[in-house]
Amino acid sequence: MYNYPDFSPNLYDYKHKTGLRPGEKVPDVAVQSPDGEIIPLKKLFDHVTVLETGSLTCPLYIGKIKSMNTLAKKHKNINFAVVYIREAHPGNRLCAVDSDSLKRARAQSLTRYEAENRKIYVDTLDGALHHALGLLPNMVYVIDTDGAVLHRSDWNNPDRLDHILMAIENGQKFPAWCEEFEPVPVKTTLRVLFRAGGIRAVADFLSHLPAMIREKRRIDEKDPAQNPLHC
Repeated sequence: MYNYPDFSPNLYDYKHKTGLRPGEKVPDVAVQSPDGEIIPLKKLFDHVTVLETGSLTCPLYIGKIKSMNTLAKKHKNINFAVVYIREAHPGNRLCAVDSDSLKRARAQSLTRYEAENRKIYVDTLDGALHHALGLLPNMVYVIDTDGAVLHRSDWNNPDRLDHILMAIENGQKFPAWCEEFEPVPVKTTLRVLFRAGGIRAVADFLSHLPAMIREKRRIDEKDPAQNPLHC
């Protein structure tokens, strides 16, 4: 089920990397504005574009909004956009979306709850674009004007993204960074989870955390080369 009602670490495949690789083109699926306007994805790419996935219930995305807004101000010749995907940690207050209208309403809520200054686009209810990108909750892609992927990261890291964008602007090659999970402050995680589902959502996440850590360690030990977090 794409729009799962409750978070579980088993819903994510940390071992097998899916989505687009550098050089591949982003499929020209349609997205929506929060107001409901249908927009072909290719219309976003009039300049090099940084496309980040996120949702109102994703602590990783929320915790990096300020840094990403700063990057958008610094790199004025690059487009910055957010694609609203499924809820990462749905709860009884902010449940999983079950309609396009609710998904658009959540996207509209971003600018009320958070200081999000970038353009926001809404994926389809069944996640057509998210499936193409790789299904993780806080990915970032850098896409050229032809719709080809210049860079992708399974986990957004604004500091490293800054170096990559500077290299692109200067016509330089940039290194293939190792994937590295960058957590956000605990207070941000708890704030986002509590907003989504109160104490129960926080407790559910904390109860799953040891299993998530064990799974990542197991993958590292069994087959490091397959781990998307590994060099």
